Amino acid sequence: MSTFLFSQANRNVTSRQDRINQAEQTDQADQADQADQADQSDQTEQTEQTEQTEQTEQPKQTKQADRRKNDVPVGASRPAFLAFFHFLLKPKRALTFGTAFLVGVAVFWALLGLLEDPLAGEERWDWTVSITDRHGTPLREVLPPPDRRLEKFSLSEFSPHLIEAVLTAEDGRFRFHPGFDPLALLRALGQNVSAGRIVSGGSTITMQLARLSLGQAGSGRTITRKLKEIWLAVLIERHHSKEEILSFYLNSVPVGGPNLGFGAAAKSLLGKSVKNLSPAESCFLAALPASPGRPGRLSPAQERRQKHVIRRLADRGHLSESEEARALAEEIVFNPPHRAFLAPHLMAHLAADLGEDPPRLLRSTIDLDLQTSLENLAAQTVEKYRGLGLTQVALVVMSVPEREILAYLGSADFFDGREGQIDGVVVPRQPGSALKPFIYAYGLDQKLITASTLMNDEPEDYLFPGGSYSPRNYSGQNFGPVPVRTALASSLNLPAVNLTAHMGLDEVLEFLRDLGLTSLSEDVSHYGLALALGGGEVTLLSLVDAYAALADGGRLKPHRTILGDAPALEDASLNSAGRQVVSEETAFIISDILSDDAARATGFGLGGPLATPYPSSVKTGTSKNFRDNFCLGYTDGFVIGVWAGNFQARPMGQISGLTGAGRLWRAAADLMAEFRPPKKIVPPKGVEIRSVCPVSGLLTGPNCPNGRREYFLAESAPEIQCDHRHDLFVRIDRTDLAARPPESGGSLGPTSPASSASSASPADSPSIPIVGLSADFGFVTPKNGEIYAFDPGLPEEYQMLEAVVQLSDEVDELVVSQNGRQIDRRNVSGAKRAAFSLSLQKGRQVLKATALRAGRTIFSDTAVLTVQ
Repeated sequence: MSTFLFSQANRNVTSRQDRINQAEQTDQADQADQADQADQSDQTEQTEQTEQTEQTEQPKQTKQADRRKNDVPVGASRPAFLAFFHFLLKPKRALTFGTAFLVGVAVFWALLGLLEDPLAGEERWDWTVSITDRHGTPLREVLPPPDRRLEKFSLSEFSPHLIEAVLTAEDGRFRFHPGFDPLALLRALGQNVSAGRIVSGGSTITMQLARLSLGQAGSGRTITRKLKEIWLAVLIERHHSKEEILSFYLNSVPVGGPNLGFGAAAKSLLGKSVKNLSPAESCFLAALPASPGRPGRLSPAQERRQKHVIRRLADRGHLSESEEARALAEEIVFNPPHRAFLAPHLMAHLAADLGEDPPRLLRSTIDLDLQTSLENLAAQTVEKYRGLGLTQVALVVMSVPEREILAYLGSADFFDGREGQIDGVVVPRQPGSALKPFIYAYGLDQKLITASTLMNDEPEDYLFPGGSYSPRNYSGQNFGPVPVRTALASSLNLPAVNLTAHMGLDEVLEFLRDLGLTSLSEDVSHYGLALALGGGEVTLLSLVDAYAALADGGRLKPHRTILGDAPALEDASLNSAGRQVVSEETAFIISDILSDDAARATGFGLGGPLATPYPSSVKTGTSKNFRDNFCLGYTDGFVIGVWAGNFQARPMGQISGLTGAGRLWRAAADLMAEFRPPKKIVPPKGVEIRSVCPVSGLLTGPNCPNGRREYFLAESAPEIQCDHRHDLFVRIDRTDLAARPPESGGSLGPTSPASSASSASPADSPSIPIVGLSADFGFVTPKNGEIYAFDPGLPEEYQMLEAVVQLSDEVDELVVSQNGRQIDRRNVSGAKRAAFSLSLQKGRQVLKATALRAGRTIFSDTAVLTVQ
């Protein structure tokens, strides 16, 4: 091998010596020609002196003789260029013409300066933007328009070897021509004529810059285009120095693949800076504009051109013989850097909205370790439920105080060619019950309800022009009057619709939009009361922003995706304290309800994925026919939003927000709890704690031993004490029974063991207000939750209970049912109350009173009691 290299080097040296000998012979011939030309010049000068002497001595001839002397043969004419040359032989004429020519050139050059600089086009960012995660780990490189990789350097930063290699390969007389090279153009013309086709353009470096400035308008090889390039090249030379032109070229010429400039090519192909290139690498890069080839390998054409450039560099004296030999023997090693594309959905959004002047380095809010872990959890969820139609998930994790997005998944796999690049974070979908916390928050802020207010959980038909709306609970069960805490935590549908109807659909819709749910852009008639159950479409990202407001004391702030100052990329209001959309007190009460696993038990049972061992508030949502799952929850430090489903909006197999999105939410929340351990939320100053009756929602009375603690807005705390009896077994008063004949039946009523006869009649007790009922309509007795007992001394069939229903002026008919069976239907127009005698059986008894008008339901009420 060493012998081969030595022989190769000898051949190179011999070839080098031959070229030197030829150059010496050429120089000797040039010297001989110059000597001959000098002799001829001396002889010409002697002849001219002799002629001038003779002309001085001779007398002047007549004009006629002069004309005869200058006559030419008949039919012959002197060529124009000879006549012009003869005209210029006179010294004064030559001086005048030369001066005029120089002045014309100067004026022309000055006028060129008034014309537009071809390189001063529209200013746009032309550098590669690097995006990292919050810790500096690369996530993506964004190429400048039109998607070309570019690295800019000053001229002094380029390797001298590269500069000379580029000049040698592209424009040997760059430093001397005015923008175009006549000799190069003539040479190219000869080569094209010889080949019968265009094989060379004879373009200089300046003309290549002119071609780039023409863009698509200058495509195609035509004479017109070449003339445009020459003209623009002259203009470029007028506006810029040679150093500036060379710097423009080195930084902007296409150099293989998407690379613009030799700096980008050096980094992309060789993994090196342009400062540290060897002669062989410099010649390889210099050859790329004429021979791009394929990235990552040295093609035969590139190798031939590289070696040609190396030899020409040596001929021009820029490489010694030993440097030339090493350059010819050096192997080009490709070492492209790894180019990351992580957190791809968010990176795609950032790349599409970089603005006019982005920084070269953007540090995003993403935590790559958290992002990677959640991507793995998402893939596991899809794999588990794929057979049931759950094929995609989207997930966002956001810090609460800063509103920084820590993780962002738009789909289960971005690189899935079918639908992976769809971004489920920003695709509007129906959120189901995920909107309910905001509906109750609006009611609390409007002082229409408290957390203990009873809501009517019974089916009802809502009339509207052209039809009616009859919502049902997810479970199909109804629970009668329930407190707001239970209604929200257990996600009961009917109370939410009742509350929306009472507050006004227009007001509720406007409030939701004010929360940032701007995709709810249709008129109220488009949504109807179904809006309360997620009948409109919102994005996961907007929901995360809204839930973050609940977690942050009711303040709505824009989310952040970039750390540091990036005004072109982020909302200008980011530095503000946010906008108060819900009061701090209301935000706390809603958060406390959403953290109450006991209140959630009615709808979901105790425990489950939403019951975390750390303080958290969480709500699920399931759209109609299980098409979409949502689960959103938060602690004091972070908010997590999850959507699960498929991008075709196909129904899934009984996967609810609890079993689908909820389980992924729990896994993500556990991960975040390790990262930022949650703390218990402290009630703000405007919140008061009271003990209330779980049945009536009023302050605990003497007959309410099972009172529970409840939070209230200071100005909305209840002041009335419950006076209903909920703790006693009741018996039949024998004195009362003795006054009645057996066939009329006895009367069951709540009495005290100590004093049965002295208790007030239930019909005289005040009615408990229940949202969803008319202010005047409902059971007066029995009260919901009461417990009754048969008197063991009397036959059960003779023991009756009197039920009293308070009516309103709007009611035409009243229907009463017991355990789902209608027991009475009567016309009650004009009546204030209606009484029914009920025969009871042991066990749970459900009484329902339905008020009708023109055959349609307008009010309903339920009382659930227990008979022992």
